[in-house]
Amino acid sequence: MNIKITQVKSGIDRSERQKKTLVALGLRKLNASREVEATPQILGMVKKVSHLVKVDTLSESPKAPAKKKASEKVAKVETTVVAEVTKDVSQEEA
Repeated sequence: MNIKITQVKSGIDRSERQKKTLVALGLRKLNASREVEATPQILGMVKKVSHLVKVDTLSESPKAPAKKKASEKVAKVETTVVAEVTKDVSQEEA
């Protein structure tokens, strides 16, 4: 299960421990948001700074569009080149 954590109050004039907890959660600016997995460690950190953050539960983890690897792109180009060469050779034979 994932949660979205948004910093809604400033870390200024807070204890050093709370400031470091915000940074550890990845919140460096006001209104900054992070989507993280709800592990016991993260939930403990959120509890320590609960007065500075807003937590939303995400029903399903958002899936980023799959990026093609460089090797897949090269394979596609090579396949196209082979197909074109094969066409040229078959046309020359005819």
